[in-house]
Parts: sequence; C-alpha cells; structure tokens
Amino acid sequence: MLSIHNVIFATFLAMACLFPQAAYSTVLEQKQDVMPTEGAFKKATEDEVKFVISEAAADAADNAVEKAVQKSAEQETVKQEVKASRPDERKGPTKVIYRVFILDIDEIDDANQNFTANVFLQLEWKDERHVNPEGDVRRIQLDEIWNPGVLLANQQGLVSRSLPETVQVHPDGTVYYRQRYTGKLSQPLKLDEFPMDKHWFKIQFISADYRAEELEFVPGASKNDPSIIGGAIANELSLPDWKILRYETHGASYQPIDEVRQAGFLFKFEADRYVAYYLWQILLPLAVVVVMSWAGFWVQRGQVGVRIGVATSSILTLIAHRFVLASLLPRLPYMTRLDYFTVACTLLVFLALIGVVLTSYLSSINRDMLAKNIDQFARPAFPVAFVALIIWFMKY
Repeated sequence: MLSIHNVIFATFLAMACLFPQAAYSTVLEQKQDVMPTEGAFKKATEDEVKFVISEAAADAADNAVEKAVQKSAEQETVKQEVKASRPDERKGPTKVIYRVFILDIDEIDDANQNFTANVFLQLEWKDERHVNPEGDVRRIQLDEIWNPGVLLANQQGLVSRSLPETVQVHPDGTVYYRQRYTGKLSQPLKLDEFPMDKHWFKIQFISADYRAEELEFVPGASKNDPSIIGGAIANELSLPDWKILRYETHGASYQPIDEVRQAGFLFKFEADRYVAYYLWQILLPLAVVVVMSWAGFWVQRGQVGVRIGVATSSILTLIAHRFVLASLLPRLPYMTRLDYFTVACTLLVFLALIGVVLTSYLSSINRDMLAKNIDQFARPAFPVAFVALIIWFMKY
C-alpha cells in the first residue's frame, strides 16, 4: 500500500514535466502544508502510545495490588489458623513445661484472707510450625502466636505484670514465655488454731482457653540447678511473722464447679506462724490483767471498795483488750484457740470479781470464817487454773 508521501511525490513529478514553473511553486506550497501534517501525525502517535502505556501500567498496578491484598489475606488466614490451633493437636494434649519461682512474699493478711506475692513464671513448649534451622532467635508479640493463655485463678484485685507480653521463638521451634506477677492472691484460711497455726498457701495458674484434656502442664527442671523441679522459693522473704516450712508444685486442673475443668498447675507452700509476737503482745498483757484480778483476795476484807475496784478494773481492761484482738482476725463463724483463751481469762477475772463480792458480803453479815476460807482457797486455785490454761494454749 502506497504511503501519502509517495502519492504526493508522483503528482508533483507529473506536474513538473508538464508545467515546470508552476510545479516548482506548488511543491514549495505542498511541502509547507505536508510538514505540519507529518508533525501532527507523529505527535498523535506518541500520545496514543503514551495512553496505551499508561493504561497498561494502571492495569498492572491494579493487578499487583489485588494480588498483594489477596496474598496478605491468605497469610493472615494461615496466621489465624496457626494461632487458633494447638501444636500437634491431633497427637493428643499439648505439653507445656512450667517453672515457677517465688521471688518474695510481702504480707499474709489474715483479716482479708489473702497474701501478697512476687512471682516469676516461665513457660516452654514446642511448635514445629515455627521451625527455622537457618534463622535466629526471634521475639514475637504474645498475641501473634499460639500460647496456652495462662492466668492466675486466685488473684484478688489488680495483679501487675512487669515484663512485656512477648515470646522468644528459637530456630528449633521451642517457644519461651516469661512473666513476673506482683499482687494480692486470695487464700481461704482455717484459723481455728490461731495463733498456733500453719497453712498451705496456693498459687493457681490456669489456661483460660483449654480444658484439662487438651493441655498437659509438666514441671520442668531448672537450667541452673537440675535438682529444682517445677520451681522454688527465695531463701529470704519480706515476711516477718511467718516461717516457710516447705513447698511443692504439680499439674492440677482447675474445677470450681462440676461443669468446668480447665487445664492448670499449682505452686503451694506451707508456712508456720511465729508465736513469739503473740506471746509478748497478747499473752503477756492478758496474764497481767488476770493476775491483777487476784489482788482482791490479798487485800483485807474490810477494804471492800478497793477489793471490788481491782476486780472491776480487771474486767474493763480485759474487754478493751478483746476489741484490739478482734481487729487481727476476720469475722469467723467459729472460735479460735486465742478466742478460747481470752474467754477463759475473762471467766477467771469474772470469778475473781464474784469471789471478792461474796467474801465482802460474808464479812458484812459476820461470817468472817467462811469468807476467810474462800480467800485462802482462791489464792492458790486461781493461779493453778491459769497455769493450766497457759499450758493448753501453748500446746500444739
């Protein structure tokens, strides 16, 4: 197919043969007309090419974005599936190794039935989905990876967490989670032997998401001391009035009701209350008050006002002291050993008051011999009874 340039050139050649002069001027005019047409054609062609290229680039970009979004969605779906499913869940319960270390116990509050503890926890489990032999140890946010979802079942109020909520993933797929808890933990106490009592205090960890058939918590040996299995407790504690006797840890499911049985593990320790504080702060003041009430039997029977005043003062002092003791314990539906002791002391003081009043009355009706015999009997009898009471109180 002939191009426009060839057609124009053939026409001008024919005209040049017939009319040489006219052809020359015509060629000049046509040349001027054709050149702009050729430039316009080139410009139009370049615009079309640019338009086509831009359309192709836009389509490619849209396809790339769509593929990226689709790939991201697929990766997120896979990630969510990995988070939702336990490692090797088809092989049975997932094994999670735990280590619990009691760094400190700040206080044991009898009245509020709780204790304040500082606890370090380490969990370890194997997840083959994160194996990367050529990689390094990675630190990942806890909510971005499968985890047993451990929490404290007996926490009371706010329990703070000092460490970030992250895990360490090793190249072999081993995952480590570490956390430090500080706060109050509830502990029901049976205080019938108070203050000669000792108790087991429990720290109950549970999995909020998995039942006992799905997770198996296993105590792990300490890497520094293989003889320590499952955890330990510090040798020195900020606990002035208790002595730690022993501790133990083992896997224990949490079953508050029959329908709920969550996977979990338990760390517990036995503590014995130091009695020396209560001997000096409670027993000694009570003994002084009781002994003071006997003074009436040694005062002359004619001094009726002095004898009755001593016994009455002892009763009032004992009642005031009983209110102080009530602040040390919660309101209990049963009597403690200290309650029995204080009640017995109150009865002894009251009997002393009755004895003083009786002897004073007998003296007033001229029965001095009987009053004298009562005084002589009471002087050894009350001390013997009080000593027997102390022996019972001190007996474990």
